[in-house]
Amino acid sequence: MIVPVKYVCYASFQNRQRGSQIKNKENGSMKKKVQRMIAGAMAVTMAAALVSGCSISSTETTGTAGTGTETSQTPQIEEPVQLSWLMGRNSAEVDDDSPVVKKIEERFNIDLKGFYVDATNFQENLNVKFAGGEMPDIMVIDTPAMLATYVEGGIVGELPIEVIREKAPNFTKIADQYDDGSLWGTMIYEGKNYGVSNPMQVVPMAMFWRKDWLDKLNLEVPETLEEYEKVLTAFVENDPDGNGKKDTAGMAERSFNAVFGAFGLRCTSGLSTTSGFVVEEMQLGEDNVPFFPYIRPEAKEALTVLHDWYTKGIIDKEFITGENHGGYTALSHSFMNGQIGLTSAQTYHYFGHSQDMSDVRNRGTCLKELLAVNPEAEVVIGPAPAGPDGKSGTEGWGKVGTLTCLTTNAANDPRKVDAFLAMLDAYYSDPEYMELVSYGIEGITFTKDGDERKRLGEMSDLDLRKEGIYQVDFGDTVTFMQNIKPAQTKFAEEVTGNGYYRFNVPAVAEFSNVIANLDTLTEQAYFAIITGEKPIDYFDTYVEEFKAAGGEAAEKAVQEAYAEKLAAVKIDR
Repeated sequence: MIVPVKYVCYASFQNRQRGSQIKNKENGSMKKKVQRMIAGAMAVTMAAALVSGCSISSTETTGTAGTGTETSQTPQIEEPVQLSWLMGRNSAEVDDDSPVVKKIEERFNIDLKGFYVDATNFQENLNVKFAGGEMPDIMVIDTPAMLATYVEGGIVGELPIEVIREKAPNFTKIADQYDDGSLWGTMIYEGKNYGVSNPMQVVPMAMFWRKDWLDKLNLEVPETLEEYEKVLTAFVENDPDGNGKKDTAGMAERSFNAVFGAFGLRCTSGLSTTSGFVVEEMQLGEDNVPFFPYIRPEAKEALTVLHDWYTKGIIDKEFITGENHGGYTALSHSFMNGQIGLTSAQTYHYFGHSQDMSDVRNRGTCLKELLAVNPEAEVVIGPAPAGPDGKSGTEGWGKVGTLTCLTTNAANDPRKVDAFLAMLDAYYSDPEYMELVSYGIEGITFTKDGDERKRLGEMSDLDLRKEGIYQVDFGDTVTFMQNIKPAQTKFAEEVTGNGYYRFNVPAVAEFSNVIANLDTLTEQAYFAIITGEKPIDYFDTYVEEFKAAGGEAAEKAVQEAYAEKLAAVKIDR
């Protein structure tokens, strides 16, 4: 489906995954360093666990968290239990007197406290607090690969699946419904479960074209690899910007993922201010077995196309420097500045975060910058290119979203476990609660017209966080998007097509100890092949080097660990 800016200018789909979307390249030395930093916390943690232990009992009653179809079990507590939550990396301190906070506290009979860490060198500062015996009750971890370190360091406490199923029935229903074998097992380490993985819808990247360039050259939005090549070649040869110079290219690195997608693979590149391929993001095959897509024969076919396009000038000769040159990671400055006519991003980067699609203040960051540089520019969304076998798709976020854990202190306090699971269950069943923690209170922080919600005033994200908004939620889960942002969900589904979703790798040393080296090896080989520094057949040499460098052992270890997790959670797909 093609959606010109002038028709849907401010539609969006937000995939925040707040606090959990940083690139993690843990190797063995880093793991050991972190373990040493948090080792000092273990004694304090153990002592605290003995104190908070199981001396406190709670009585369960049937609550009303939900839409009426099901109910969650909430503890009957005489006095509020204090619950501290690790706030995001860019969070402001929450106003304790915020009406949003007060409503949350009243609903769950808790005394909600923020646990704050200096955002500069966040992870290092957090580890220092752990080493000093300071820790929140609730925290988010970046990847399952970090779970082993936190468990072995005595930071994260066990949260049995049977307890989750008993006390969070609404969450359980959704998790079971959307689990394809990658959800319930994500937080298991050595046979025990240590948190919850939040199911999300797959959010594929969209293909953004300069519509004004297409119109000038009388071209239609392409749909196949062959059609892509024709259009992108025209961008090189036919002066689409009208400056009388042959100084434009077709695409750069951020669109590579769609070429690999045309061969059925999720190969990710260009995620940050530096270029590179992200090998740690494995792919789950149709046979429910994880694998490295980068060494598959289909990857060689995709690289052949990319090398051919590079040779023809279709790909920006400066792509290795990346499309992003600082600042917001989703920006393609090559696209903004008129150097290329195609880029890839999620829809919300261009069409904003607002449910109110007419609100010009909620243009996405990318569209704002594009129009600042090129006021007459127009953008249109087209499909990912179909390959020779009809496959198509782009990299997608989703399936497994935010990874939320209880620390050891909280895991040993039944009251805190109950409060946490009640909050989790409400987030999966009660649209009013989803609205509260994401928009605040109607009439104070937002107005509502049907399903559309509009921020009041000119409150920034920082201002909203001070009110407690975006602070204690579970991300853009399936139920959140369906209930709170249905228009955005529908829009994203209509314009993005197929997505190859991110697979969270289990925490195994064979993987984490070699992944940084494999990233570097892949990056060097791929760039050399695309630019012609190495011949296409060098791919076969790279594959053997990849396997010998620990890739083969890592893939096998991940597959075995994943199979064990499926067995542990009794999932049969």
